[in-house]
Amino acid sequence: MGSTLDAKPFRPVTPGITLILEGEIDSRSDEELIETLRHPVPVRHERNVWAFWNTGFDNMRPWTQRNVLGWIRRQEFRAAGISPQVFQERHHGRDREGPTRQRYGEIAPTIPARRRLARRGSILLRNFDDIFWRDLEDPDSPYQMGITLFQSRKYIGQCLTGFFGAKKGNPFIERWMRLWLELWKDGRTNCLGLHEHPLIQPLGLIVPPEAQEHENPRQIDLGGAGVFDLKITTDYLALNMAYERVRLLKDDETGWNGPEYFRRHVHLLDTIDEVWKSHEMLLQDELFPLLSLPFEPEHIETDAQQKTAAGYVGHVLANCSIAKYSQGHWQPGARVPLAMTWSMPENADADIKKGTWAEYFRWASVFCNQTRLQRVCLPSLKLPEEKDEIINAGLLEAK
Repeated sequence: MGSTLDAKPFRPVTPGITLILEGEIDSRSDEELIETLRHPVPVRHERNVWAFWNTGFDNMRPWTQRNVLGWIRRQEFRAAGISPQVFQERHHGRDREGPTRQRYGEIAPTIPARRRLARRGSILLRNFDDIFWRDLEDPDSPYQMGITLFQSRKYIGQCLTGFFGAKKGNPFIERWMRLWLELWKDGRTNCLGLHEHPLIQPLGLIVPPEAQEHENPRQIDLGGAGVFDLKITTDYLALNMAYERVRLLKDDETGWNGPEYFRRHVHLLDTIDEVWKSHEMLLQDELFPLLSLPFEPEHIETDAQQKTAAGYVGHVLANCSIAKYSQGHWQPGARVPLAMTWSMPENADADIKKGTWAEYFRWASVFCNQTRLQRVCLPSLKLPEEKDEIINAGLLEAK
């Protein structure tokens, strides 16, 4: 696997980033960092990050391994894990086995202590503290949980489950986990048909963008129009639907008021702006050839392709917290996303190929900081009053 420590004589050539001081980057070799992941120390502190990969670090795609090593280099990291029996037995079925198992395990680790969860397909571009973690630790802050908003139903409020954080014993996530585990009871081994489970069936199916209500509509590319089976998509996003039930739930017996808690105690960022900007800036099959272009910043003003590459890479490095490259949403007939292309054996080191914009992007993700809003959290978004139907019931009461 190519090294994440090759600092090559790059210098920032795109605006909005600056070099991290040498002493602030973990300079251990990749092999040393991987050993810490293989032999994690006990978790003794609330400041830790959880990730889940279903077959172990050694079986991850090289580009996702480098993602995780990049997280470690930028800040202190502690590796730990939890594995429900269904993962150990590897019984998720053939279709979407890895992604489904990954989603099943996302919430459980977040309960005992304050934690941040990040997907392995995420390239970290901003320290966790400066995304929303400082606000979660501040005793004078109302925020107890942080997410990135991504609308997938008629009215806004949904999140991207690939990145979130919470304080120890968070009541929202505790309920979310209990509900999620309930959905997998009675021997279920795959996600097919989860949209029909009585606890989430009343929420309906995922709503395509053209049927959503937006104050400020935005166009994003998910691979092509009219190719997604909404039932399959809702099954795959059942974790999101469980979140929705908790968010919209009012339980008089326990006093839980999801809509109120969500607006008062959850730090909200925009997924497109902070995580998924590639889906707005480019078509999904344009990313690989763009990042594979020769790194020739001296030709930005005279070469249209170089200008586009510099524009994309420069914007994301300076203005996004994370570059999340996904493939779980892909269905046959859709444009092939970057994550799938980078995962092909012949492209094992394409994300660090010498002399490309991809190499510069990877280098900057490890060795550069953003100049925007340094050492402070990004501001939380404000949402309008809830328009969706409120669920008046117990958490596990079908209604």
